[in-house]
Amino acid sequence: MSLMNQRSRLATLLGLLAFGAWAQGNGSTVSTNAPTSTTPASRASAATIRQWGISLRDNSTGRLQLRFSSTEASPAPSEKGGLVPSLWDVTGLRLESFQPDETSDFIIESPSCRVNVNTKDVGSGGSFTARRESDGVSVRGNGFQFDGTERRLTVSNSVHIELRTRLFQPKPASP
Repeated sequence: MSLMNQRSRLATLLGLLAFGAWAQGNGSTVSTNAPTSTTPASRASAATIRQWGISLRDNSTGRLQLRFSSTEASPAPSEKGGLVPSLWDVTGLRLESFQPDETSDFIIESPSCRVNVNTKDVGSGGSFTARRESDGVSVRGNGFQFDGTERRLTVSNSVHIELRTRLFQPKPASP
């Protein structure tokens, strides 16, 4: 392994550690394992992290808002060839949104997408599923953008929505 490659790996690891410290200071919790491999040199030799996860909490109340987890994640490369610490290319994403009482609100899953932890946005041109257990709504499609601040999901292609029949049950009569 060349000295330049070793320096690049060390710089990537230090960047990831610095990002973890930054995220924890901003009301976020970062849990990662040590880097296990690198991406091709054309992508700035970013470390791939297995079992990546970030929990985002409200800064004023401390309540859990969003939890991102994935089987693998790599910092996204910048146009200048470096790394962008707030952008992550992830594989096997599971995004869970929480209600104010910290119960699960809905879940989005995608085999591959990009996560921006600063803006809480997630997007992909690939497939995804989203579901909300409380009312039985399930959405599948290709191409999506999730705005984490507004908690708005935009689907661009091949939308398939499933509604469970309990949504259409008549309300019980009031006494």
